[in-house]
Amino acid sequence: MKIKCAFFDFDDTIAHGDTIHKLLIYTFKKHPLSSWRYIKTAFFGLGYLLKLVPMEKVKTTILFPLDLFTQEELKVFYEEKVVPSYYPHMVEEMKKRKEEGCHVFLVTASSEAYMHFNKLPIDVLMGTKTKIIDGEYSSKIIGKNCKDANKCDRINEYLKEHDFEIDYDHSYGYSDSDHDIPMLSMVKNRYRVSKKDGALSPFIPKEQ
Repeated sequence: MKIKCAFFDFDDTIAHGDTIHKLLIYTFKKHPLSSWRYIKTAFFGLGYLLKLVPMEKVKTTILFPLDLFTQEELKVFYEEKVVPSYYPHMVEEMKKRKEEGCHVFLVTASSEAYMHFNKLPIDVLMGTKTKIIDGEYSSKIIGKNCKDANKCDRINEYLKEHDFEIDYDHSYGYSDSDHDIPMLSMVKNRYRVSKKDGALSPFIPKEQ
């Protein structure tokens, strides 16, 4: 079955700023002594630069707040620190595409541990997955970081599972970053969202 799709990135596309950065600042205010955990991040980050450690290992160390907060606390974080940073016009853009009959995907490298609290007009959330232990999300990443070409892999898995095919000519993609070119290449209508103010423009790769 052929369907119209609308793919949206999240950080600096639907919401201004980096969500993980917001989470870390929030965490340091709640748990000021937790900053020592960055020693592990630095260690694994060096390993990544030397191509000895995968990105997922590094990101697991960055997502340590997930080991400190309950689901209820993560919900409070999302509602207090993330929702206010939404671009109203981008939320309206989502609504518009959904009303037009698009299957709306929110595809982000941000963790599903807090992203699932969103109440945006979407059909599918695809974020970086982490392991659930005793009913609470942990920092341990499952699979790949939901970024770059991995977004396409996740989308294609979903399409195959539901026997869907993208209606290329009538589908849309939105992102602030060239990292999302693989995902945007899956649709004809592509838009760049300005990191400065969220303004929309046709997506032209910066290297061009």
